[in-house]
Amino acid sequence: MTDSSRFPVALLEQSNHAKLHYFKDITVPHQHLRTALNQLLLNLEEPADISILFIVGPTGVGKTTLRLRAQQMLLEAAWPELLDHPERVPVAGIEAVAPEQGKFSHRDYYVRVLEAIGEVLAAHKSSFSRYDSTTPIRTRDSSAALRRSLENVLRHRQVKALMVDEAHHLLMTVGAHQMLQQMTWIKSIANLTQTTHALFGTYELLNCCRLSGQLSRRSEDIHLQRYLPKRQTDVTEFIKVVQTFERHLPLPQESKLDQFYEYLLDFSIGCIGILKTWLLRALRNALLDDAQTLTLKHLQQCECSASRRRQLHEEAEAGERRLEADHSQSISKDAVADTQLSQPQQRQVGKRNPKRDPVGGTTIGAT
Repeated sequence: MTDSSRFPVALLEQSNHAKLHYFKDITVPHQHLRTALNQLLLNLEEPADISILFIVGPTGVGKTTLRLRAQQMLLEAAWPELLDHPERVPVAGIEAVAPEQGKFSHRDYYVRVLEAIGEVLAAHKSSFSRYDSTTPIRTRDSSAALRRSLENVLRHRQVKALMVDEAHHLLMTVGAHQMLQQMTWIKSIANLTQTTHALFGTYELLNCCRLSGQLSRRSEDIHLQRYLPKRQTDVTEFIKVVQTFERHLPLPQESKLDQFYEYLLDFSIGCIGILKTWLLRALRNALLDDAQTLTLKHLQQCECSASRRRQLHEEAEAGERRLEADHSQSISKDAVADTQLSQPQQRQVGKRNPKRDPVGGTTIGAT
């Protein structure tokens, strides 16, 4: 459910479970989410030779919400076309599973993607030899057969985008060489099927596009930012988000949470996902107390510990510094290039200054 004006009054007569379920389903379309969503949809509609999108941000900033919203909008946009071509699947999404003992299972990944697309009996696909069509290669014996099946499904179903949440799990391998192999594998599937892969994850994904020149050229970063207290526009938008959440707290009296905005901004690290989880837990405590409103006491009971906040803050700042450094280096290189172009080049010794020479000889009869 997306934001509307206020929770239904009839909800006050329902169970605590129903009230918590209602608030849990609320999504607030804030500014940073809209910015990242518009950038993501633009790249999916017009990839412009981009095969892989890295959507990065700190833990709890709302990357899963962004993925689900993008999938919903792509499906809604494709609905008229799907009425005439029901076999098509414009978008599919999965959550990447963390590998067991550091070994990633490509076979399990193929099966999960096939299931997300809606392929029945995904784990029982067979691939036939191009020379002997009567001898199938069973998927239980060959991961290559499942990959061929996945490539065929992505092409035939005309899947425009494959979205992978928790994509940093794909990189839980030892060494940069294995990481490069993983990303080359994803790029290969994207190129062969013309399906843009949108990978959602932590700032660890920033390592991927720097593994090779090909990956750098065929990929793009999208940053879902958190709200920072040093930017007044961020503070203003964050207060609006708090007020919106407050209107959807199914309690008899308003909570006036905006008076605690500095506390909420600081302890949520500026991440809307963390803020929502915090408010959900505080609402749970308020309902258990049979309280008329959500108070500061309920917030303090459910706040993150200092050690957890420190860890979240350090990871967020480290990722932001890396993005800022990459952007600064790019600007510096452009500035140097512009300066070199604007400066006149010195001539070598003995080289003539370019000018027009007179054409023809001396005029006849001239004195």
